[in-house]
Amino acid sequence: MANVTQLKHLEHIEDEILNHGSAGCMASVSAMQELLRMLGKKPSSGYMQTKWDGAPSVVCGKHPANGMFFVGTKSVFNKTDPKICYDQNDVDIHYSDASPDLKSKLKMCIKYFPSLNMDSVCQGDLLFTSDVKTEDVEGEKLYTFKPNAITYAIPVDHPIGVSLKKAKIGIVFHTSYSGNDIATMTAKAGAPKMKPTADVFLVDNDTPMDDISVDKSILSKFEQNISLVESMCNKSGDFLDHLVDNMGTSGDKKFHVASYLKQFFNAEIRGGKSIGSAQATLKALGGFYHEKMMAIINKLKSDKTIMVRRQQMYDGIQYLEDNADKFTAMLTLYTKIIECKDLVMAQLDHLETFKTYVQTDMGYKVTNPEGYVLHHNGDMIKLVNRIEFSYINFTLAKSWK
Repeated sequence: MANVTQLKHLEHIEDEILNHGSAGCMASVSAMQELLRMLGKKPSSGYMQTKWDGAPSVVCGKHPANGMFFVGTKSVFNKTDPKICYDQNDVDIHYSDASPDLKSKLKMCIKYFPSLNMDSVCQGDLLFTSDVKTEDVEGEKLYTFKPNAITYAIPVDHPIGVSLKKAKIGIVFHTSYSGNDIATMTAKAGAPKMKPTADVFLVDNDTPMDDISVDKSILSKFEQNISLVESMCNKSGDFLDHLVDNMGTSGDKKFHVASYLKQFFNAEIRGGKSIGSAQATLKALGGFYHEKMMAIINKLKSDKTIMVRRQQMYDGIQYLEDNADKFTAMLTLYTKIIECKDLVMAQLDHLETFKTYVQTDMGYKVTNPEGYVLHHNGDMIKLVNRIEFSYINFTLAKSWK
């Protein structure tokens, strides 16, 4: 669970055992204990935000060096050639290779966001510009917008809907920054409260935790699961650290089985597969590793290099076999963390005001929000139903673009 300087990428809570080994596992336990306190209405230092499936991610506000209003993507944080735009001409210069759609949206940000009178630098997800539609969904008249994979909707007669329809642009700010230099600014959860204007529609993404009511039996089950995960972390800790030590993108580590774990899980999700029994998953991991290594080997020309890579592949498969029990324990731990995460999300998904859908060839299908971000002790970690949302993002959403 990384402490971030700029919010460029958030990690899934279950992936922390792959990112940081035993330390990541215990950090996930700490995060879940914080979630338990939040769900149980006990004193908590945690802070929860709802993730919105907006695009692009926009960074804007008052530049700390010159006080001028600027707009850009996450590229404003580039250490060399930061893409900071003060006017629409800057968009054409810095984002010359970008799509016309992105350039158009950044120009609209430059046109309308100065009216917010921002005193700091904030980051948010753009929700809509001129693409709000009026649609009839299951007999209900709704305003809809689809910034990325999820379609958001609000009834036309809802007070929020009335404001949304009048606006020229909509955004949800989720992060603010402090510091005197853009390249080294530090991220903080949440954004200063801003007053929306007639042209700018602002969404508050604070998860309404005060509105939640969780049955004691669910809290008890969650607490038991956390204790079980903690016990499993202690048993698998040394092996998790060993995996992390052997992960890498260069040298021999590039060809170690450990370096393919996250790729494997992402591939399973793209295929709409949940992580089932540990034994079946371990077998699938072996097949995935063999396929990836063979793809590398088949591109080689040197017989000597081919022999080296083949031996590494055989060693990798042998490593899986020799450590089958340890891999099985790790995969069981991975799925138990997912189970804990899903239990939390099931308590939160009904709290949101906006309706959420995904487009299919049969029309709209109801889906849940993308997920949530827990802020705890300066760390940020995301909770996403990857089998639902990531599958939508990888497949259905792509087919509609």
